[in-house]
Amino acid sequence: MKKNEPFDLFNRLRFIASKSYQLMEQDMKSILGLTLTALLISTPALAKKPMNIEERQTACKDKSAGDSCTFQGKKGEKSGTCKEGRRDKSKLICLGERKGKGFGFLKELNLSKEQFSKLKEHKQSEKVKREERKALREKIKNLREDIKKGFIGNISDDKMMSMHKEVSSTRAKLEEMRFSKMIAMKNILNEEQRKKFIELEDKRREKFKKKKKHHKKD
Repeated sequence: MKKNEPFDLFNRLRFIASKSYQLMEQDMKSILGLTLTALLISTPALAKKPMNIEERQTACKDKSAGDSCTFQGKKGEKSGTCKEGRRDKSKLICLGERKGKGFGFLKELNLSKEQFSKLKEHKQSEKVKREERKALREKIKNLREDIKKGFIGNISDDKMMSMHKEVSSTRAKLEEMRFSKMIAMKNILNEEQRKKFIELEDKRREKFKKKKKHHKKD
């Protein structure tokens, strides 16, 4: 036997093992691909059903923004509100309230028709203030940027303090607007409903904290 023969034999065996591994890997990918395809075909219920835009637009024909409307959902007829479309704002579309938004969790308070009507009126008035709140948040953001630039540029202490006070007063306005919601709820709900409302709010905040903590870990 020649001196190089054992080395050549080792190289051949390594080449055969490498090829076998590549073939096995390709087979596994093919099997996985076929399995996923079969799952998608056999479970059409998992695919998200597209929204019937035309039907929902028809439901808001001859109506104004904020008017009530009805549309066919997955579990039958559902009620909603006529709102501007995201893509085409010239057309109104009937949209149901998302879970956790609007009057979602308030259903657990067993509101009377009169209470529900008052809450709806309050919600409509809050829409007007939405732009004002947005402007205040934008003002705070710009002031913070100015403070950072001022810190780097070594502006006067009085100027820095003036900007800080403006941020504080703007924040106070925002907090006052948020608190006005709580006052409105206090005046609409009865004592038992107010207790329930506080419980629901605490649960909602706790859920939000856990979700935020989970995202930080990720």
